[in-house]
Parts: sequence; C-alpha cells; structure tokens
Amino acid sequence: MDLREFYFQNVKQDDYHFVFFEAIKNVNTTYNIFSGYEEVNNYQFEVFYAEEAISKFKELCQPEVYFDKEKTCWFYLITYYLFYLGYEIKEFPRLFARPPKDPSDFVYKEIRNRIIANGDDDNETVRYATRRVFVENLTITITSTHIDLGNAIEEKFVEISNRSASFNCMSTDEKLAEIANLIENLLKKNGKFITPDYSTICFEYINDETIKAYRKQMHCFRHSAEEAIVERQSISEKQKAFLIDYGLTILKVVHELVCECK
Repeated sequence: MDLREFYFQNVKQDDYHFVFFEAIKNVNTTYNIFSGYEEVNNYQFEVFYAEEAISKFKELCQPEVYFDKEKTCWFYLITYYLFYLGYEIKEFPRLFARPPKDPSDFVYKEIRNRIIANGDDDNETVRYATRRVFVENLTITITSTHIDLGNAIEEKFVEISNRSASFNCMSTDEKLAEIANLIENLLKKNGKFITPDYSTICFEYINDETIKAYRKQMHCFRHSAEEAIVERQSISEKQKAFLIDYGLTILKVVHELVCECK
C-alpha cells in the first residue's frame, strides 16, 4: 500500500486533510530560485496493512523523533489513512480526524500534557521511559463502519488491475469498475456464469437478479464510450459511495461462496 498514492486517490478538496496536500505533493522536491521545484529525494511511504500503519504511527510518537520533511509527511499520510479506514485513538479521539499541521504539537505537547494530567509525571518532568510506555499503550481501534475486505480479496484486486493497484489506491470510478470485474471473475467459470446459493449467507437480500442488476449498472464505469461517460457523470459522489459499499458487500458474499465450492 503506497500511502501517498492512497491519499491522492481519495482526498477531496473539502476534506480537512486536504490542508496537507501541497506538503505531501512536494515532499520529494526542493525549491531552487533559478530552476523552480526539483525532485531531489525518493521518499517512499508504504505499509502492508493497517496494523503496520498503527505501528509506524506509534513509532513516530516516540520522544526521540525529530520531525523533518519525511517524517512529517509520514504523520500526515498515516493519520489520513487510519481516519479513512475508521480508526480512532481512544485517548485522543479527534486526532486522526483533525491532526495538527505541526506533528510536534501532538507528539510533544498533547501527549506530555495527558501524562501530567494522569499524574504519571515527576514534578512536571515527563521521562522518556514514561512516554514510551504511554505511546505503546494507546488504544487504536476501528469505531466507524468499515467494510474489511480481507487479504484474499485485496490480493484479487491487485491481480485483476491493469496497473496492479490495490483497491484503496484506486479512484472512485476505478473502484466501481474493478468491483464489477472481480464479481465477474469469480462467477464466470469456463465461459458460463455460476449461481451459488446466496440465501445460505444473506437470506434473500442478495440474489442472482440483484447481482445482474448491479453489474449492469456498473457497465458505464467499465467502458469509455460517450454514452457511458455521460451516464457515470450523472451519478453523484454520494451515490457512488453507496454503490462501492453495496458492491463490496456483494463481493464478500460471492467470494465466500465461490471459495466454499472449490
């Protein structure tokens, strides 16, 4: 998971986290008065799963950390990624939603003040060892609705993607196209569509007809004809968000049933 690409694909101008856009965009560049911006660094911001992002976040909160350009960008990207996935810090519930522009305001000030408030200081001196223990014990959990795809489906998305992209690094329209593609990939065997018994998992809420209807509506995201472009432009961002969530629910059901059939 390239967190920088994930940010660019998902952040919107009216999001709070958009305030970090220019810093993230220019993290690998420096400004020269004669030639303008030049790329001089090759910082990479990659994690495999949310658990690794959480570990990296706690690493950034250690007392010895100095927030240079690279580490500041890590802080922006991880807080956005964990916020997007629905994670929250129990002790600082607003941190992922509205991280400070200067990470030190949280790492050095807010954490220190909380330790003092808890009475774990030494005459208002907060020892490094105390801070390390406090950071390690931060409670970071998912609190908002989030559809967890699981590693097997994540790997399938990378496999079918023309650019080997993970699902969360796709644009909204690309996500809808690839959900439809993956549903077809799982259901089409030897040139024919199979019909698993959906009622064993989801009663009658999802069936062969609802899946056909969903796939038909997704055709406009899979094709580039003029009428397809017009059709997908007529769908609002809120409607697309619903279609993504609904499609992922269908996909999880199909994947589980197809795997059971093997």
